[in-house]
Parts: sequence; C-alpha cells; structure tokens
Amino acid sequence: MNAAHELGNYCLHAFSQQVPASLAAFYRVDEQLQACDFQLLGMQPPMHHHYLEHYRHLDPLNPDNCQAIGLPVVSLRQGLARHDAARGREYLGFLRQHRVVDVVEIVACVDERPVAGLSLLREGALGPFEPSELERLLPLHGLMQMAARQLPKTAPDRLAGLTPREREIALLLQNGACNKTLARQLELGLPTVKTHLINLFRKVGVKNRTALIGALFL
Repeated sequence: MNAAHELGNYCLHAFSQQVPASLAAFYRVDEQLQACDFQLLGMQPPMHHHYLEHYRHLDPLNPDNCQAIGLPVVSLRQGLARHDAARGREYLGFLRQHRVVDVVEIVACVDERPVAGLSLLREGALGPFEPSELERLLPLHGLMQMAARQLPKTAPDRLAGLTPREREIALLLQNGACNKTLARQLELGLPTVKTHLINLFRKVGVKNRTALIGALFL
C-alpha cells in the first residue's frame, strides 16, 4: 500500500470516529485542482459515479472553492454562501436524493495549495454537524496536514488527461482488478468495460493493462 492510500485509510477511520459520519471519501488533488484517486468509506459506487458524472462541477466544497474560503475545515453552509445560488440548489437536490443532510470538508494544503481532502457526509439520522464537532476535527487536520507534506507527486499528474470514469478504471487496474471486478465495481456490463479499456489503451498509447499501469503509475 502506498503512502497516499495509507494516509487515506487513516483519515477515513480517524476522522469518522472523532466526529460520527454516515459516509466519507478521501481524495488527492491534482495540478488542475480536481479531486482524484478517491477512497470511499460507506459510500456505494452508484452514488459516487453519479456525483462524478453529473454533480462534481456543482459542488460548493470542491478544492478550488475550499482554497478560496481558506479554512482547514469547511462546512456545507460556508461553501454555499460563496456559491452560485442556482448551482447550490441543484447540488442540494443531489444530496437529498441520497438522504444526505450535511457535509463537511477537511483540506490539507502544501504551500497554500490543496493536495488532499476528506469529505464527511451525514444522513438524516445523525443530523447536521454541530460547530463544536467541527472544532474537534482541527487537531486531526493538523496531523493530516503534516502527513500530506510527505506525499509524492505521482499518479494525479499522469491521470490529468483522463475522464473521471477512466481515472476510476485506471486505479482499479492498478489494484489488480480483472474485467469482472471492473464490471461489478462500476456497475457496467462486460462489453462496456471492454470498450472503456480499448479507449483507455488508445488514449494512453499502450496495448494492454500491464503497459497501461507502467505508463500511469510507475
């Protein structure tokens, strides 16, 4: 397991234990300030895919917006306050579809640029995050920030030209996923998976998955 995945696993469990959350996602931030290399806790793949394909650009807590707000822990309310109202309403509609009532973002920066983040989401039973709970996240943020300074620049730069779905496929391939595993994780048919792989190989300029992993991750 590489350093980024180790940090992701630590953050997912430590933060959600400190402040209870229904769902969580850890991610790296690439050079274009796009979240990538997601690690999920409790979140089902269909919800995540729905977000990536239709709602990422509406997210008031994306890395670019969080950088503008300039706080280590950013609430959904703070993000919406700086967001276009119509886009915010559309994003809230997405959250309601998945019974999410509140979100908080924890952002780690290096040289004032976001490099990693953690989303904590609450469904209705837990209710919104309280201000006192957000304060309890600050000490853990300090540890996350120190660890993030040691992360190497690797996959995010090489994956910059891929679509969100292609990123997901590449990362699953890196972890040894076969076509059946890809189909199950992405909820796609095997023919569709094969089509995605052919397109991905062509885009990267390789002929097989071994060469693809070498080109993107080694």
